[in-house]
Amino acid sequence: MWILWALLSALFAATRRTQEKQLTHHLNHFTIAFVVQLLSLPIILLALILHGGFINPLHLGLNFWLPLIVVCIGFYPLNAFLYLQAVKHSELSKVLPIQSLWPVFSLLPAWLTLGEIPTIISTVGILLTVLGVYVLGMKSNVLYHPLQPFREEQGSRYMLFAVMLVTLAGVLDKVAINASNAVYYSFTSTVGAVVALFVTLCIYKINEFTELKNNVKNLGVIGTLQGSSYTTYLLALSAGPIAYVAAIRSSNVLLGSLLGIVVLKEKLTAYKIVSFTLILVGGTLLALGS
Repeated sequence: MWILWALLSALFAATRRTQEKQLTHHLNHFTIAFVVQLLSLPIILLALILHGGFINPLHLGLNFWLPLIVVCIGFYPLNAFLYLQAVKHSELSKVLPIQSLWPVFSLLPAWLTLGEIPTIISTVGILLTVLGVYVLGMKSNVLYHPLQPFREEQGSRYMLFAVMLVTLAGVLDKVAINASNAVYYSFTSTVGAVVALFVTLCIYKINEFTELKNNVKNLGVIGTLQGSSYTTYLLALSAGPIAYVAAIRSSNVLLGSLLGIVVLKEKLTAYKIVSFTLILVGGTLLALGS
């Protein structure tokens, strides 16, 4: 069942990418993140009611509260800056595939903290995924230093940092979910994100009420997709291995990249085609390796 949840999460995540990029040219990244989290609350609350996952917060220990606080305060504001700046200044088809490194990065902490050991098949998937990201940065048939694209391109660098941040947050999410349940944690972490991002807006004195009114429809769609994607991701995470859930969910980057090419008219190069193929095969092997 966790595979279905992970696939749904990937689909919901991919379909909001182009609208997010377009909004970055009209609104501050913290404003977008705050409103999207706020508008995702209704669907998450509905899922909580239907799932019957209410828990008395007084019965939850540090294994729930400590990860929750760290994720809300440390992850959400920083991730909003890194991710939205990356998609604002670069092509979606150029930076989104970098997110395919997420399951690769997830394997080490999952192994050390949760005992989830990669198989031979998943190891091959890791190598193909890394190779796919490498090919994405090629501009000619000449090999280059693996870190060169991240040194030269701000968008790629921001996305790489965002993937590292998401990897760390995923481990904390897993700990908190095990101490509660997926839907309840989805609701409480989203509430925490709203509070943390609102405080961030106040600190930086960002007020874009007029701009918000002009973009409320797109924000509502993105918020609904965000709530659906996050809830299904946590449901998958609660039942499946963290690295393999990450592998399936990260398939959304390829669909998002294709939408960037089709909807935003980004250039489709031979290197992108080879990169997408390697990442697709690598992600499939990672999933099969579970």
